[in-house]
Order: sequence, then C-alpha cells, then structure tokens
Amino acid sequence: MPGREPGGGLIGGTISGRMNLIGPSSSEAPQREQTPRMPPPAMFSPERLDKVDPAVIDGLRLPRLDPAGPAPVRPTTPAPASPKEAALPPPIAPVIKEPVFLSAVFDEGGAKVPGGVKWRVFTDQPDANGEHLLVAESTDAEPRFDLDPGNYIVHAVYGLASAAKFVTVRPRQPSTQRMVLKAGGVRLSAYVGDAKPPEADVTFTLSRDEGGMAQKVADNVRPGALLRLPAGDYHVVSNYGDANAIVEVDLQVPPGKLVNAQVHHRAASVTLKLVDRAGGRELGNTSWTILTPGGDVIRDSIGALPRIVLAEGDYMAIARHDGRMYQQSFAVKTGVPTAVQLTADGG
Repeated sequence: MPGREPGGGLIGGTISGRMNLIGPSSSEAPQREQTPRMPPPAMFSPERLDKVDPAVIDGLRLPRLDPAGPAPVRPTTPAPASPKEAALPPPIAPVIKEPVFLSAVFDEGGAKVPGGVKWRVFTDQPDANGEHLLVAESTDAEPRFDLDPGNYIVHAVYGLASAAKFVTVRPRQPSTQRMVLKAGGVRLSAYVGDAKPPEADVTFTLSRDEGGMAQKVADNVRPGALLRLPAGDYHVVSNYGDANAIVEVDLQVPPGKLVNAQVHHRAASVTLKLVDRAGGRELGNTSWTILTPGGDVIRDSIGALPRIVLAEGDYMAIARHDGRMYQQSFAVKTGVPTAVQLTADGG
C-alpha cells in the first residue's frame, strides 16, 4: 500500500485520470452553491476505500511504491549529442612559412661571394643534449629558405672562413639577410730555379698569429690547391722533400682577393750508392747518415736511402755496411741532380 500523510493523503505518487467519476455530477454543482455541504471524506481514507470501484483505482495508473519509501534518485547520463549538435572545435589557423633570402659579401660594401658557401640554418635554442637542430641547408650562392616564424641561427662557411648570425622570422614579413665573410683566396706554387718540382714532393703549411701564439690553419697543402681563408696575415712554410729544403714566407690575404704566391727553393735531389768497387755492383743493407760541415745531422737512416732532396750547400755522406764505415763529402747546387757514389774498396 502507498504511504499516507496523517490527513489521509498519498505520499510519493501522482494522480491522473478523470476525478469526476467519484465526486458529484455537474448538475449538483448549483445545489452545492445554494446549500453548503460538508466536503466528502478523503478519497483514500480508510472508511471510503472499500466503497471505491476497483476499476476506477486501476484506471488511475498509480506507480508501484516500495513500502520502505521512495527509491533514491540516480543521476542520469544525458544521451550523446548527434554529430550535428556536437560543438566543433575552433579551426586552427595554418602556420604560414615566410621566405628568407640570404647572400654573402667579402666585406662591408664589398663584392658578393659568387659561390662556394655552405649555408646552414639551426634552431636558436639547443635541445636536451645541448645541440642546435639543423633546420635547412644549401650550397647556392644566394639561397632562399621558407621557414616558420621564430628565431634561428644562420651559419655560413666559406672554406676556412665562417660567420654566424641570429635571425628572427616574423609572420607576413619576408626577410633578406646579408652575411659578411671577410675571406680571401690563396693559391701556392713552388719552383726550383725556373722549373717546378714534382708536386708530390712539395707541401705547404699555413699558420697565423692568435693571441701571440702561432695557430696552424692548414697543412699538407699541395701546389695549385685553392685555399679559402679568413682575411689576414699568414706564415707559410714550404717543404721540398722531407729533409732540409725548407722555405718560409709571410703573406697577407685581403678580403675578396685571390693571392697567387710562389716560393723558390734552392735545392736539388741527391742519390746515394755504395758499390763494391768503382763501376761495380751496389751493396745492399747499407745505412746512411748525412751531415753538414758543422756536424749537424740532416738525415739518418737504417737501411737504404736511394734518394733525398737537400738544400744547396756542402755535406758529408757516411755509409755503414757489414760493420764497416765509409764516408765522402759532396756539394749540392740548386736544380742540379747529384749522384754520390762511395766504394767499399776505398778506390
């Protein structure tokens, strides 16, 4: 049975239906107005409940109530909205890349670098490893990079010269950047007298002063090679052979200029031979020492020394074979190949 209020009313339900089936008809309404009557007892009071037609009760469609009281109301999850009703996220504006045009000059107001530049673009902030990520690169003389707005580091390398610059790319603002590469070119060559020695026998080493210390810039440079260097003063050492034929010069490299430098060696090649007798066969397993007249050792070899390049001057050759020693003095003249022959029989 449904719960009731103290006055006989229903608790926890709703009533629907035609209530006039129980109350007086409409024709009696005027009489109630003329002759007041006491209101009928409550419809569901105990004294009236047995007098109500059961069919009327069934027509009221009352909910089936739990004697323990109304069930707790559980929140309901609203049905998902249809795709048409679902709110769409605001559209994301596309990131528009901006062009960045790069070029390089040899000096402020100087000529443009025609080529040979290696361009790289890096992020301005390093990653977790402390490295800047490479964004783009090119070897064009005047490259164009299309970059997202942001900050970058532009790095240009021209041979051994380089420059770096911070660049900011802003939305809807194309950027033109000019890098200054104070660099020049050097091409070195060597001569002995009026002739060029074999290129494989000549090397160059270049150094420059860095805070009072000589800093090596390039070594083992062959004749005719083009070097792209930062502008400035350089000390050049040229070696002809691997003994004492050495020439040292200083040269200046101006920005945007190609310097063709020549060095002249006063030296010649020398061949050494120990024979058993004059015009006889050569003796193998011979060791050699080359000395200056003052006793300075120019070259000391364990084993054969068939050919050596020496600077112009006087020398002493010492040969050692089978526990015996042989020696002979000789002279070297620039550009004149020299053959030194020692005989074991002393002839």
